[in-house]
Amino acid sequence: MEVGSAYSLISRAIECGKAATGYLIVGDVRGNASELAELVLRKLFPGAVEQVANRTHPDIVWLEPEGKSRIIKVESVRERLVEPMNATSFSGGWKAGVVCGADRMREEAANAFLKTLEEPTPKTMFLLLTDAPDAILPTIVSRTQRIELAVTGEFLDRDTMEDIVQMVREKDIYGLVAMMKSLKESEAQENEALARKAFFGTIMREVRGWMVGGKLDDFVAFRNVEAVEAAYRQSERMIGEEAVISQMMDRLKCD
Repeated sequence: MEVGSAYSLISRAIECGKAATGYLIVGDVRGNASELAELVLRKLFPGAVEQVANRTHPDIVWLEPEGKSRIIKVESVRERLVEPMNATSFSGGWKAGVVCGADRMREEAANAFLKTLEEPTPKTMFLLLTDAPDAILPTIVSRTQRIELAVTGEFLDRDTMEDIVQMVREKDIYGLVAMMKSLKESEAQENEALARKAFFGTIMREVRGWMVGGKLDDFVAFRNVEAVEAAYRQSERMIGEEAVISQMMDRLKCD
C-alpha cells in the first residue's frame, strides 16, 4: 500500500470515530513508515506541525532502540511509554505513542506494553513501526491493525527471499554470494542499490526472527544484528561481495 492510501484509510477512521488504538505500520522505519506516522500525527494534532516534526509535542511519546545493543528495554517501555500514555493529556485531546522499531522489544518489554495496548485511556493511539513484523510478539500483532507499506524486501519476489533465508540457515556462503551477484546483474544500474538493500533486508528480518521468544542470549542476538548491519554498510562502500558475506556469515550464530 502506498503512504497516501494508508493515510487516507487512517484519516477517515479518525474522522468517523473508528480509529484503532494501535496500528502496526510495516515498512521502512526510517522511510515510508515514519512518513506515514508523521502524517497521522499531524491529523491528530492539527496546528502542531513543527512540534510533530521536532518531536517536542507534550502529548506525543517517541520510543526507539537504544544503546549498543539497539534494543527497547523493559524499563524504557514502562517509564517512557506506559506511564506517559496513561497520564492525562496536556492539551485535553489525543495522546499518541510512536515505537520506532517495534520488533526490538524483547518479550518482557512487549508484555509490559501489552496491558496499556489492551486497556488504553480514551483518545489514545499507538503507531508501531517495523520492517520485521514476524519478530513482534503475536499478542501485540493481534491487537493492532496492520498497515502494509512497500517493504524493502518486497523488491524481491517471495521465492527469491525464501531462497536467501534458506541459504542463511544452511550457512551457504557461496550460494549467497552468487545470489547477490545475480540480483545486481539482473537490475538496471540505478536499481543495484535497491537490490543490495533488499538482499540484506531479507537477511535482517530472518536474523531478528531468531530473537523471538528469547531463544538466543541477548549478547548473541544483537551481535547477529550488528553483523548484518555492518555487512550492508560495507557493501555500500563497494567492498567485494564474497568478503562481506563471508565475514557476516562467520559472525552469525543461530543457536
